[in-house]
Amino acid sequence: MLTPLGATEVEDVVDDSIGERFRLFFGWCGEAPLELLVVSDGNGFFGAAVDLVRLLQLPAVVPSMLVVGVGYASASTVADTVSARQRDLTPSPVAQFPGSGGANAFRRFLRSTVLPRSRVVAPTLQHATYFGHSLGGLFGVHDLLAPDRLFDRHIISSPSLWWDNHALLHDELPEVATGDAFFCIGGDETDEGRRREGAVLPDGHAFKPPSTYLDMVDDLQRFFALLRARGAKRLRLASLVLPDEYHVTAAPVALTRGLRWLFEGQERE
Repeated sequence: MLTPLGATEVEDVVDDSIGERFRLFFGWCGEAPLELLVVSDGNGFFGAAVDLVRLLQLPAVVPSMLVVGVGYASASTVADTVSARQRDLTPSPVAQFPGSGGANAFRRFLRSTVLPRSRVVAPTLQHATYFGHSLGGLFGVHDLLAPDRLFDRHIISSPSLWWDNHALLHDELPEVATGDAFFCIGGDETDEGRRREGAVLPDGHAFKPPSTYLDMVDDLQRFFALLRARGAKRLRLASLVLPDEYHVTAAPVALTRGLRWLFEGQERE
């Protein structure tokens, strides 16, 4: 069957413990891929990630890569995944979001199914990078801080650090193991910028910013300072604020800049 994106495949996998039929999107970017890029919110970001990687490969900025998007079989677009992503990408339950707090179960699914399946599909893989945006960025932080971390490298875009009353900004961070972590956020993800971004949405719309004050740029800068103080000697870290980018426009730029930071100028095997 022909697909809009060449050299891609789709596979559905049921995880009984979560009770979900996940959809795995596989995209080959170069022969014998050495690098694995796992993208959460696959229903929304897989196509963009594959195209961005392939463009960056034209001047050899990034090496051969397998891009794997993790999405949901029941969804056509990322807008259809709101409840599922609130369940799978959040590290703690919050009463306002029923069923939330399933990040550890989702990590087990990635460990037991997604990563092994990726290595069967591409046996040449050597390293694994995670990319996530918004709640996906929050999940990336959760994995980064975990003692049994899944990924060697993390590109964390606009993480929802407001989750659970900013718990990660108040808890003492663990000492972080070695690795690479690139953080990125739009400069207009301030409280005022969020309201400009959603200004044309009618009151009561699901994506209309609530009246609650939220400055995601400040949240990330505070968290990054805590993380750097705790793990600067063991982690290679970077943080970037993108001028004039909203929450919804920051993700593709964050992925591009993150991949460049990870791979540009490095020796190719």
